[in-house]
Amino acid sequence: MVGTRLADSTVSVLEQFTGLTPDPKWAFAHLTQAQTSYATHGYHRYPAKFIPQLAAKLIEEYSRPGDTVLDPFMGSGTALVEAKRLGRPSVGVDINPVAHLIATAKVRAVEPSLLQETIGCVRGRLVSRVQPPLFWEGSSTERDTEWHERLRYWFRDDVLQSLSQIQHALECQNEAVQPFFRCALSHTLKPVSWWHDRSVKPMRKLDKPIPEPEQVFFRHVQRMARGNRDYWGLLKCAGTLETPVECFCVDARALPVPSQSIDLIVTSPPYVTSYEYADLHQLSALWFQMTTDLREFRQGFIGRSNGVNEPRDDLHSPLAEAIVSRLDQVNPRKAREVALYFAEMYACFTEWRRVMRSGGYACIVIGNTCLNGVEVQNAQVFAEQLATLGFALTRVILREIPSKILPRTRDKQTGKFAKTHSADYLAYPTEYILVFHRR
Repeated sequence: MVGTRLADSTVSVLEQFTGLTPDPKWAFAHLTQAQTSYATHGYHRYPAKFIPQLAAKLIEEYSRPGDTVLDPFMGSGTALVEAKRLGRPSVGVDINPVAHLIATAKVRAVEPSLLQETIGCVRGRLVSRVQPPLFWEGSSTERDTEWHERLRYWFRDDVLQSLSQIQHALECQNEAVQPFFRCALSHTLKPVSWWHDRSVKPMRKLDKPIPEPEQVFFRHVQRMARGNRDYWGLLKCAGTLETPVECFCVDARALPVPSQSIDLIVTSPPYVTSYEYADLHQLSALWFQMTTDLREFRQGFIGRSNGVNEPRDDLHSPLAEAIVSRLDQVNPRKAREVALYFAEMYACFTEWRRVMRSGGYACIVIGNTCLNGVEVQNAQVFAEQLATLGFALTRVILREIPSKILPRTRDKQTGKFAKTHSADYLAYPTEYILVFHRR
């Protein structure tokens, strides 16, 4: 089987990764951006998310209608949307409150006529400006003390005023549509800030032309409304409008799920030290007052690369120990970060064992990377760790990544993403799909 290795009792976990070639059936290279952002999947930008067609294929192959699906790293909620569309109740978990905001909006189908009526109401409130005086209409001294200093770092004062007017217009709306509008406002923040449009990571461009916030907001609201209409229609046609979805903003190491209640896990975990989601989502986190301290905000995120001083835990993987040892020789700090990442992922996997029914499946989409010249084999380490918890690796698929929203180039020595002309290798040309069976 091209690109796929099925488990054999005589084959060790690591041997299942040798000799693989990419399986074209799992690349979805023919899909356009419109196809991968259909329905509610285009609600909000989100880095490193997997495409809905990949999530749907795994859900269809490893579960039946009525089975309960869990995504313990739900991100923007891609797997949850697909589970609902396919008639599988689902639960999503993410420690990132911005991810929770986006996923909650994406999974909720709003009756289209109600949504259009509400959009008209919001537009009318903004046109009439029937609302209390803005809280920063006072002196410049008062104005300076109202906004979080980091918000004023990213936004002009007049933009902050306009955004506050939009938010006030949304506050009286029906609870059923609140997630929709909060998601739209969150998506609006980046284009009307000084955040460089061509940069995924935080970078200011002070000469950037700033568009009018209301225009950006309503333009995106109408795009979202079209996506909601398509989503509503798909669910109604499939008879899955009432299929339950629950989204939780909690730590994946303490899942709010009863023991032995999950039939299938489909997820793409955070990559080790690749993304600081707390930094990437700081505009929304600050605007919606999810945090006032970005340093503190980062602490709970798995895969973080700052402030790592915790003592070493058992990694439950000989390969992980070897990787950390090699890294320690060239970059002790990076070695500690990687060790913490693998230890925290093992704690997550322990929860998987608790919540999954016997005979259930877990599907992980994960790639390997290179830090300071050391290959960090995330997929192989996960396989070793899960094997100690009673999960049998039954299938390994190598997948090319034509569509995933990721910077593709990296400096091999530093491990940092780099511009194409100065990078010396592709960061994520392929990734693995790992399928585990709960004994």
